[in-house]
Amino acid sequence: MDRKIILAQFKEIARNYYKSREQALHAWRERRNQAQSALDTRSRIFNTARIIFSQKGHNATVREICTAANANVSAVNYHFGNKNKLLAAVLEEFLHEVRGIYPLHGGLTDSAEPEERLFGFTLACVSGMLISHGDEYWELNKLLLDAFINDFEEFLHVSEKDWLELRGGVIPIIDTMTGNVWGPKQLDSLTSGYFSQLFFYAMHIDDLLLARNQKVFTDDEVFGIAQHITAFSIGGIKNYSELMDAEIDFPNLCDADCCKRARKSDGM
Repeated sequence: MDRKIILAQFKEIARNYYKSREQALHAWRERRNQAQSALDTRSRIFNTARIIFSQKGHNATVREICTAANANVSAVNYHFGNKNKLLAAVLEEFLHEVRGIYPLHGGLTDSAEPEERLFGFTLACVSGMLISHGDEYWELNKLLLDAFINDFEEFLHVSEKDWLELRGGVIPIIDTMTGNVWGPKQLDSLTSGYFSQLFFYAMHIDDLLLARNQKVFTDDEVFGIAQHITAFSIGGIKNYSELMDAEIDFPNLCDADCCKRARKSDGM
């Protein structure tokens, strides 16, 4: 595909994607308002926990959550098990909300060109990580990324399932892009290079914000980041494919332990 055509298509994809996001955001805010009006004990604890976790993170205590929710401390154990399980439940719901606002398909169907689909997927992931929709949303988002990166035990079943979904969304795109000629090992190698770029942003949110004087990212800036990651990945995939023709033995870098190895190599 011609580079100018690709750029124009990427801009159109982003424009349509962010336009559809506004409807999703409106529906999300309405659901949040309805949820916050619930009167049963479990809902009061859960919705109060969202607010306090967004304000204090892991330093939030069960007692202050229950005091604010007008509930007995024992109710947390009864309904959720403990504080960490309550936080995991909050983050699981929040992840579902983020995926609703920024669906991974990027607004595209399977009939779109693979380069477009890769951009749409990238735009979805980067938008979900870097765009803020209010203080509570943003702080929960940072807690969510931290849970993924640092293997929050009570959240592992969610993060592992989500990782499989992410990987399962990218591999068919790369497989199509490379002509459906490579086996699982080669596709894993290609996929790992792509995800390493997304991992960078997930692992360095605080550093990026510090460098920006805590200025949040705009839609245009996120579009630029997604465009860069996609263009770099397309070039890398094509170059890797040529090297694979030379029968270079590429390691399997994208199995279930991919995130852990990425963190270790980054010194975390």
